[in-house]
Amino acid sequence: MDQIVDNAYTVTSNLFGPESGIPWWAWLLVVAAIMFKILVPPPKTVRDIADERDQMMLDQLLGVDGGKKGKKKDKKK
Repeated sequence: MDQIVDNAYTVTSNLFGPESGIPWWAWLLVVAAIMFKILVPPPKTVRDIADERDQMMLDQLLGVDGGKKGKKKDKKK
C-alpha cells in the first residue's frame, strides 16, 4: 500500500511540482479548454432549428400552450 502511495506522489510531483517539465500556464490552458467546452453549448444544427420551428407551428395550429406558464385559457361554464 505504501508503494502505491509513493508512486502516486512521485507521479503527481512530476506533473505539478516545481521540477516538472510542464509549465504552470500550460495547466491553466487545459483547465480553460475544459471549462470552455462545458460552459459554451454546441451550436444548433439546421435540423434542430427546423424541428423546433415545426413543433412551434404545430402547437399554434392545435392550440397547445407548449408548456409555457403565464397564459391561461378561459373556461366556458
